[in-house]
Amino acid sequence: MTRQCPTPKRDGDECRGNVPEGKYHCYFHDPANTGKRRKAASKGGKGKLSRVSKDLHVLLETLTEQVMSGDVEPYPASVAGSLIGVRLRLLEYERKLKETDEVIGRLDALEEAASKGRGPRPLARSAPW
Repeated sequence: MTRQCPTPKRDGDECRGNVPEGKYHCYFHDPANTGKRRKAASKGGKGKLSRVSKDLHVLLETLTEQVMSGDVEPYPASVAGSLIGVRLRLLEYERKLKETDEVIGRLDALEEAASKGRGPRPLARSAPW
């Protein structure tokens, strides 16, 4: 018989995760899995970026070969290159936005934990010099 996880979610709702036999928490709330969860979260979204990066690399390589062989005129190739540059800047903006959102989420969780007295304790300060 499976048990429901007793740990509340960040938003205060009940966790609906099932607790494996012999454990007290579900996978997502089990302190023993903290490192695994962080490692998996840090990999999130990187596969897609890699695929897009490879696609743009192939597109630029193909475009360069077409210009060099005379199949594509330099001016349209220049416009295409500019558009590819815009796409790269957009990808970089999206990456930074995602990183910022993740940092804000982590900061919110730390602030919430600190306000409930569950967060890390402040470092003891020594006498001023």
